[in-house]
Amino acid sequence: MLQTPRPPKKRRPLLAKLPMEQASPSVNRQHAPYLGLPAKFSGIPNFMQYRIGPGADLQDAALSYADLRWSNFRGANLKGAKLCDSILWGSVMTKVDLTGADLRYADLTGVDLVGANLTDCKIEGACFLGARYGKSTRFPEGFGDPEEKGLISLDGSAPGLLE
Repeated sequence: MLQTPRPPKKRRPLLAKLPMEQASPSVNRQHAPYLGLPAKFSGIPNFMQYRIGPGADLQDAALSYADLRWSNFRGANLKGAKLCDSILWGSVMTKVDLTGADLRYADLTGVDLVGANLTDCKIEGACFLGARYGKSTRFPEGFGDPEEKGLISLDGSAPGLLE
């Protein structure tokens, strides 16, 4: 007996394309400030992107586990802010008041800290690799030599920086 071939079954695609509104309720809908593209989930649980502007008043803000790369905090008030385990790569933090902020295990790689006030900050396990500081930067008591922690001086003591 001769059988007619059946039409192929319709298969679902492996990765269905969802509109941004249906993707996930945890995705922040703001635009990334440096790319102009929609912010995306970074792949690490609880990390989000926030848009921060200069002079923001974020006193006692809960920004733990936040992805704050390339943010402009210039002159912002971050007294007592909780920034533990946050990513702050390349952010501008000139003249920022971080008095009593929680920066434990935060990644401050390449951050501009000229004029920042870090007194009474909790900095256990924080990464300051390539962060810039100046004469006006105030560090917590017992911080030690900033250059041993990977910070770069902009006050002219390091050769070739201001030439």
